Amino acid sequence: MIHFFVNRITIIAVLVVLVLMSSFSKDYTINHKACESDDLLHTEEIDHDQNADLQATEEYEDSLLPEPGLSFTKIELVAPGFLPAGEPLIINISLTGYEEGLDCLLIWYVNDEPLEEYRIVTGTEIPGFLHTIKYSRIMEESIDIKASLQHTTTMNESHIVEAEKTIVIENYSIEHWKEVETPRVLNMVKSRYNGDFTLEWALENDYDDFDKELYINANGYTSETEYLLWVNRDYQRANIFVGTGEANEWELHKVFIISTGGWINSTPRGVTTIPSRTAEGWVFPELGYRVEPVVRFWPARSSPEGSSYAFHSRPLDMQTLEVIDDRIGVPASSGCIRMYCDDAWWIFDNIPDHTTVVVY
Repeated sequence: MIHFFVNRITIIAVLVVLVLMSSFSKDYTINHKACESDDLLHTEEIDHDQNADLQATEEYEDSLLPEPGLSFTKIELVAPGFLPAGEPLIINISLTGYEEGLDCLLIWYVNDEPLEEYRIVTGTEIPGFLHTIKYSRIMEESIDIKASLQHTTTMNESHIVEAEKTIVIENYSIEHWKEVETPRVLNMVKSRYNGDFTLEWALENDYDDFDKELYINANGYTSETEYLLWVNRDYQRANIFVGTGEANEWELHKVFIISTGGWINSTPRGVTTIPSRTAEGWVFPELGYRVEPVVRFWPARSSPEGSSYAFHSRPLDMQTLEVIDDRIGVPASSGCIRMYCDDAWWIFDNIPDHTTVVVY
């Protein structure tokens, strides 16, 4: 009996041990799997952090690299080398080697002066530059065009590429300018002296050659000889023209500085001719001087010689022939045209009788 009881207790003990071992085994397996799962999650987190660090490092290193910007960009101006008169000047640019999407500033220069600027984006259509030529009778025969493309990188580096081109500009013909300028010249020319009564003013002021020729030709003056004289009272000049004698064919040949009549005895305005001349000149004993030579140019009022006005020298001493009144370039005579001696002799030797003289 006792033996049977002991056996049962033994069996029960064995069963208890087996149950306990089974439970421990399950707990161990569960805990082990849980640990393995935790280790895996931790490993993945480490890998993710490492990848993030690597990516950040790469991005940082990339940020330190210089941006290409416009480093490889080339710009070329697309424009004519010769522009006919009156044609519009349109200039375009061609870009190569550029990085698309760059925000840039485009500046256009004409003869080194900035005239226009606007922003563009590389890879998109770039507006052309339209420049209006300011034509004038006297102007430069060419202009220099420059395009400057500018870009600033994220590292605040300034990139600039430029292109230049010289364009020859054709001017309008001289006939065009004669037609255009005639009203201006006819309105500009005056016969009243407006200087300050100094020779310096006279030397510094005068109409230009083109205006003189245009004035004479626009008025249709003719002459019986190949010469025509215009006495301009405004600037105290005797302008000598050569031509065929017909209207609209006169060219300026010589210019002499003179003195016309003063306020009381002004030189009469009008159109006349040269009737005669004398190498001996005129003598004025009561005034104590003489003038020579004399080339008459105005119809007589009371003079039996056929003229009371003439081209002649400045007043000369009757004995020594030295100049005793050296005023010139200002109204100073009694109506005649005073000249330097050499200039008066040139008129005497070269300008024939019957030559037209215009006084204005």
